[in-house]
This record gives sequence, C-alpha cells and structure tokens, in this order.
Amino acid sequence: MTNENRIINNNNNENTSAKGMQAVKIHRFSHGALQAKEVDDLVATEQAVSIVVDEVGTFTILCTPTDIEAMAVGFVFAEGMIDTLDDVLDISVSQRDPSVIGIKVQEPSRVVPGRNLIIASSCGLCGSRNIARTLDGMSVSSRSLRVPARVLAEVLDHLESVQDVFAKTGGTHAAGVFDANGRTLSFAEDLGRHNAMDKAIGKCLLGRLLTEGCGISLSGRASFEMVSKAAQAQLELVASVSAPSSLAIEAAERAGITLCGFVRSGYANVYTHPERIEGCGSHDAPDDRRKEVRES
Repeated sequence: MTNENRIINNNNNENTSAKGMQAVKIHRFSHGALQAKEVDDLVATEQAVSIVVDEVGTFTILCTPTDIEAMAVGFVFAEGMIDTLDDVLDISVSQRDPSVIGIKVQEPSRVVPGRNLIIASSCGLCGSRNIARTLDGMSVSSRSLRVPARVLAEVLDHLESVQDVFAKTGGTHAAGVFDANGRTLSFAEDLGRHNAMDKAIGKCLLGRLLTEGCGISLSGRASFEMVSKAAQAQLELVASVSAPSSLAIEAAERAGITLCGFVRSGYANVYTHPERIEGCGSHDAPDDRRKEVRES
C-alpha cells in the first residue's frame, strides 16, 4: 500500500475531517493472527492554522482544526493581547483559506514580543524570560469558589464521556470549564493540551460566559502554561487526571489557584490552596496514579 493510498479520499472522510478526524487505511495485527488485516481506522487531524493578529504578527499553530475561532480568541486572550471579548474589534476566517484567521485587537501596542511564531500542537510557553515574566505578572484569583470533593471526580468523568474524537482515535486532549455545581460551561478537544484549553476558554469568551470563579478539568498533565492560562482567565481550580509539574505548583501557589492532580473516583492529590475543596483530606493515591494517560 503506497503512502498516497493511506488516506481514504471519500465523502465519509470529509465528514470525519470536519469533526477533527481523518480516515486512513492501516494494517492491523491481532494476537495470534498469522497475517495482518487491512482495515479502515480514524486518526486525529493535525493541521497548521495561522492566526493573523493585525499590527502584531502571525502565529501558526499545529492543531486539530475544529473550533478554530474559539481557539484564536482563547489564544490572544491567554497571550494577554485582550482582556475581554470587547477588545476584539474583528475576527474573520479567510474565504480562500479557512485555515487562516484574522483578528483585530483594540490595543496591538500592548503585546509584548517574545513568543515563538510557530507553535507545535504539544508546545507550551518557551524560554526562561517568558516564564519569569509570566510568574511576575500573574494575577491572583478570587476566593469565590468552593466545591464538594466529589465534584472533582464528576467533572473528570464527564470530560471523558464527551471526548468523541479521543474515543475514536485515542489521539486528542480535552479541557472543560465548569462552575461550582460541576456543570460544564464549555468543552473542547485538540491534539494539544494548550490548544484544547484555549478553545474551551475561547468558547466562554465568545458566549460571554464568565470564567471567573470557575474551574477547569484537563485530560493531561497540568504544566506551567496550563496554570498560567487558568490564572489569566481567573479560574480558581485546575483539576487534572494526571500529574502537575513543579513549576505548575509554584505558579498555582502564587496565583492562588487550587491545583488538583491524579483525580480519580474517590481520589485526588491537592497540591495548592486546598481550602476550596469541602472536606479536603489526605487519601492514599490509587496504584496507577503514575501512569500517564496521554503523553503530550
């Protein structure tokens, strides 16, 4: 089977591509089988999307090309180019190339240079200067959120249940913004953890839903940039199915964010500001707590 024939070019493929998936032909080996079978399969779509911010620059992001308007808005928000949706003067998708999004922001002069212009689907905020600047400028979240411990597992269980692309491909991350009752306000999937979070926050911005006083559930590791994005959105709680990094813990402590990792049914590690969790106490972590669900 040639490389040219590995991608299935049919109407079904076009439909799945619009949902962030690509149909492919593969050879699948099964245990005990004498010969592999050629079968149809689905993989998560990865594509370059360019966000052209007027008078600022072009940011090319490798991502799953769904909810790209929300991702663009969430990205410029996370980068500190805007504070609210009112700071976006215009947003448009190119008619000639739908992978190019144009955004005009209220004050382009406020944007501080230093960000990489090409951002991989697994890439975060790069460079020690960027990290130090982010830590120094990190806003401190409010203290309005308080949730029962059971909500942590509930929001992660719900996050898993709505990940359609991951269920079919095993290749995406997800993020979901939730309120004090554990109700999901927005949800998004993407190859990249950071992109999924930008999309989820961007959906809230586009829907004019307040993220202040809410939390966010994450399908992968809680890294430094994930916490900094949460702080920018005034989210008070980050609940991850996996591990945090040391720098994420430092950032969460400084920003006043409750950071939870290894969240399972009946278990959670609370690394910072446990006062937001009702009945927060110590639990023995499950045996598989160190197994990473998704690698990047």
